[in-house]
Amino acid sequence: MSAAVHSLKKNYKVYLFESSNFPGGRCRSFYEKRLNQEIDNGNHLVFTANENFYELCKIIKSTDTIKTLPPNLNFFNLNNNSHWSIDLSKISSLRLLLGKNKPIPNSSFIDYLSILKFLFVNRHRTVSEIIGGSNIFSTLWDPLTIGVMNTSSNYASAKVLSNVLKKTVLRGDKYCYIYQPKINWNKTLIQPTINFLNNHGCRVQYKSMLRKIDVLDNAVTRLYFTNQVVDVLKNEIVVLSIPPSNLQKLLPQYTFPSSYNSIVNVHYKLNRNLKKKFKHSIIGFIESNTQWIFIKKNHISITISNANYLNSYNTEEIATLVWKEVCKYLNLKIGIPDYQVVKEKKATVVQSPKNFDIVEKIKNLPNNLRISGDWTQSDLPCTIEGSILSGRKAVT
Repeated sequence: MSAAVHSLKKNYKVYLFESSNFPGGRCRSFYEKRLNQEIDNGNHLVFTANENFYELCKIIKSTDTIKTLPPNLNFFNLNNNSHWSIDLSKISSLRLLLGKNKPIPNSSFIDYLSILKFLFVNRHRTVSEIIGGSNIFSTLWDPLTIGVMNTSSNYASAKVLSNVLKKTVLRGDKYCYIYQPKINWNKTLIQPTINFLNNHGCRVQYKSMLRKIDVLDNAVTRLYFTNQVVDVLKNEIVVLSIPPSNLQKLLPQYTFPSSYNSIVNVHYKLNRNLKKKFKHSIIGFIESNTQWIFIKKNHISITISNANYLNSYNTEEIATLVWKEVCKYLNLKIGIPDYQVVKEKKATVVQSPKNFDIVEKIKNLPNNLRISGDWTQSDLPCTIEGSILSGRKAVT
């Protein structure tokens, strides 16, 4: 969708094919009968540093659907019931080095010197190799890594986390404000994009799974979809935004990442009185299954990243496990409300140095073929920002 928008902005004619019957992937919203309301498929933390996200919103005219939250991150440690906040507007590398900020309980000035290790990082190192011995590893670096990269610190690329820190905290507080949709991601990104495409003469063709590609003289010449065959002219460019596992079937002569991590989201419907007990819009959990709670209009939405260990759990088991942690945060015993569990078993590739090396070695594609998707950006984590950037780069 990002590639289509940026192509239309350049006055190209665009044909867009979608394998499913709905657009948006992990950023879509849908009506959930059990909760009697529309919910997001997944949650996303977007910062003011994510300039490609905001630029796309300007193009599709959806900036008025975004709310900007202050750069405050609020945390709860399930292990010891401690609460704390990190005000990113008061944090800078200099203040940390001078010992002016010690936001994490029982931490010391010396603990924050560990951030210096991310200034110059070898692209082949993992986060745990760089910072695993830190006293605030379990309360900061590991949950931060999992939240940002959906990958355990034992496997996550230290270089990518370094890039995130350099684009946000180390760049200054104005890059750390948080963007969230006023209603949901459908209203902020998906529907405005579809409207933009329609207004520019591009109609999405749904239920069009790509089955085969013909390549002749180093150029894609034909695309075989489930419902039609499309000839590709010499002056046309093909952009594939397809998960690596499916792309491997279409282009077996190339090697793509093959290891993935799950993300689980649990949505609980709350009455107004119970919802008021949550004092912050977003809450990070430490040393728990729950990682982030997003407070919505009529429900709360909980994200668990790096969640392969939950793949064998059924929805009731997951909802019960997480609700116990919510109750501990509230210091209340409350029966589990109506809920919906959404599992994305292949939410992102494992964002490891090994997988990023594989991506960077994908060379010599047919002249008129481009690949996009969050996983193609080896300098950024697999997020909305990386996805949007990949689409823009594919057509520039």
